[in-house]
Amino acid sequence: MRLSPPPKRRSDDGIVPLINIVFLLLIFFLIAGTIAPKPEIDVAYPESERSPGANAPADAVYVSADRRISYRGLPVDLGGLAAMVGATNPASQDAPLAVVVDQALPAKELSPVLGTLAAAGVVRIRLITRRGGGS
Repeated sequence: MRLSPPPKRRSDDGIVPLINIVFLLLIFFLIAGTIAPKPEIDVAYPESERSPGANAPADAVYVSADRRISYRGLPVDLGGLAAMVGATNPASQDAPLAVVVDQALPAKELSPVLGTLAAAGVVRIRLITRRGGGS
């Protein structure tokens, strides 16, 4: 009885599953990852000993050292900030409004911004910082 020789496996058969896995990983990271927009103004984050480690969301209020204000990527003044925040109505949500303040801004310069946010109906505010080097 004569048996035929076993068919030879092609050498590229093992690469197709590898390509499938790479494409699945690519799709996963495209869906799971978020691309955060860069804020309109540059802000040096203040440092703290304990920080949640999360980045500021896209709808955060940014206040620069020279008192420029940005909300949702748009530069605004105090009156415009009250109108924009009031229109989005964060008071009805449980999540606090994120505020990113430049570390060089004196606290007395932040008071009008916080007062405007309170007048617009914001109940909770989260100050975004970054973890310091630890002294």
